[in-house]
Amino acid sequence: MKKISINIAALLLCHVLFAQKTLASEFKIVKKQGDIVLYERWITGSTGESVRELKAEFSVKSNTENVIALLKNQKEGTKWNMNTSVYKIVNTLNEDVWINYIKYDMPAMMDDQECCLLYQVASFSGEQNMLKVSFESTVSPLFPVNPDVKRITGVRGEWILRPQSNKSLKVTYLITSDKSSNIPRFVSDPIIRGNLLKTIESFRDLLEK
Repeated sequence: MKKISINIAALLLCHVLFAQKTLASEFKIVKKQGDIVLYERWITGSTGESVRELKAEFSVKSNTENVIALLKNQKEGTKWNMNTSVYKIVNTLNEDVWINYIKYDMPAMMDDQECCLLYQVASFSGEQNMLKVSFESTVSPLFPVNPDVKRITGVRGEWILRPQSNKSLKVTYLITSDKSSNIPRFVSDPIIRGNLLKTIESFRDLLEK
């Protein structure tokens, strides 16, 4: 019995170490478009599956106030979010907290998708003027699950905004979610990467208008 217990403990330790290694894996560059650089890595998601975490880095001639205003702009939301047919914002009593509902009309081989996100703005104590706009999946009676559309779950991410001396921003965007498709990666990867690059490019173009 003692030997069995030791073996079980060893297996559990291996599982923990593997999970930590997965979570700590390095981002790798997967695509570039101009000065927009897209990275990805695979981490353990909330359901225990291996899920993709994407990171985009770019610079934009704008400021933190304009970025937040654009994120909260319901009318402009469908212009910069690729394949988005619905982009709704619900403000709260706190101007730094809001709910964002998005519906995506996906290509024929993929199900249409939707998500409901809670956004929150926070400052960094260790870096002056730096802001983080975090978001995560939430449930709201204003946006019940549509049985005809796949609800994306486990979404979490952030926009990190670092003002630069030349009156521009260095922006880091991170996002991950629970696995939402069984489509092979050789099919889904180009779609996911291409859509994110086009989304970031459109977002930057609107900010610089």
